[in-house]
Amino acid sequence: MVAFDDTELGVEAAERTNACAIVGLFCALTGLFIPALAFGAIGYVETGGREHETGSGLAVAALILGAIELLAAVLTAVVVLVSFR
Repeated sequence: MVAFDDTELGVEAAERTNACAIVGLFCALTGLFIPALAFGAIGYVETGGREHETGSGLAVAALILGAIELLAAVLTAVVVLVSFR
């Protein structure tokens, strides 16, 4: 497949927000921490490599919230398991 760059022709591509970053933040806000971490990581990597794509802040927010939710889930599981001892 041949790569085609529109910027050489003087045509400017409109900036858009990365879809994976949006999905990652949505998952993080709804408590789905595993997809939030996955989509956040994918969105962060994709926005770093594409000039006309924004959303790295959304991806970082998804990663941070997902990590906090994962930590909370692990701590909750540990407390529950220890209390049954």
